[in-house]
Amino acid sequence: MIDNPYWDEVSSWVQVDTLRGGEFVPRNLIEGFELRKELTAKYAWTITSPETVEFVVAHAAGQVVDPMAGTGYWGYLLQQYGIPAFCYDIDPGGNSWHKGAECFMQVDRMDGAEAANKHPDCTLILSWPPHDTPDGYNVLSAFDGRRVIYIGEGPGGCTGDDKLHNALESDWVEVATHWPLQWYGIHDYVALYERA
Repeated sequence: MIDNPYWDEVSSWVQVDTLRGGEFVPRNLIEGFELRKELTAKYAWTITSPETVEFVVAHAAGQVVDPMAGTGYWGYLLQQYGIPAFCYDIDPGGNSWHKGAECFMQVDRMDGAEAANKHPDCTLILSWPPHDTPDGYNVLSAFDGRRVIYIGEGPGGCTGDDKLHNALESDWVEVATHWPLQWYGIHDYVALYERA
């Protein structure tokens, strides 16, 4: 069993909402919104349930690069499975989404596109690229590797921009998909893409 404090903190707050097609929601929505704000800043945007972590592990293919790593939480989880992870962020522990949060592993300061370009032999982790900015697209465009694990919402959602989603659709093939435990009102997914 791995150390996964995000899951430890959130697991007691969720229940199946059968009226919404099997989604998981916090037991108390008001407290749930506050909890989401606190925990996504501290750890990562997508809830790291054991099933979601196992999906990412199964598709990591050797080693990963996470060029917009925030706190380095995904790398921290993957390294516990023996998967080398290279984590970068434009402002480790200080970016606006994780302001003041402690990093869970070494996160080197570097622009995301530059970091992605350094590791074409890795699987790219593209987790919750900022909404309506070119950042996610720039990272994907700079990456010369063959595999991407995308974590976030789809077109029109709150991650990435149209250029990113169009590039994923036209230049990559979605070969495996996992629906994680979702915060109420969030529609994120985890998918493995391979270059078309």
